[in-house]
Amino acid sequence: MNEIGWSAPLRPVDAGTARRGILWQHKRLRVLLESARALADDRLGAEPGRPDAVASAIGDIHSAMEVHLTFEEAVLLPLLRDDLPIGPQRADRLVDEHLRQRAMLAALHKEASTHPELPLLASKLVALTSWLLADMAEEESALLNPDSVRDDIVVVDQNSG
Repeated sequence: MNEIGWSAPLRPVDAGTARRGILWQHKRLRVLLESARALADDRLGAEPGRPDAVASAIGDIHSAMEVHLTFEEAVLLPLLRDDLPIGPQRADRLVDEHLRQRAMLAALHKEASTHPELPLLASKLVALTSWLLADMAEEESALLNPDSVRDDIVVVDQNSG
């Protein structure tokens, strides 16, 4: 069995390996996101803490998500693009979603880097963690199941009207 972690594999992988790798990352990302959410909740509840703790958590999430999104693209896009007839459309939607996530993460990280003391960052971190956790859950149910990302190739008979 080919085990993969955070680094994108150098060669294409089968669907099962891709799913296992992404789900393994999701498990670790959930820990990071839940910890960041707890930190933000504490800050919103006026709990004292390091003044830059929320900004640091945003930076950690930005870094981890960038690695994760790159990994997903490396392992999922080839599988989706080869899964006709709708796989290429699903691949395009994944790329679009990742572009939106990258833009949001970069903008929030820039704001946190520029103004780490900004009280509104805690609220934005709560929203970010909720959004990413919901996105992972949706991705797992809609995309990371054996029926959606398959090892077998389905051939569509072009001759039967």
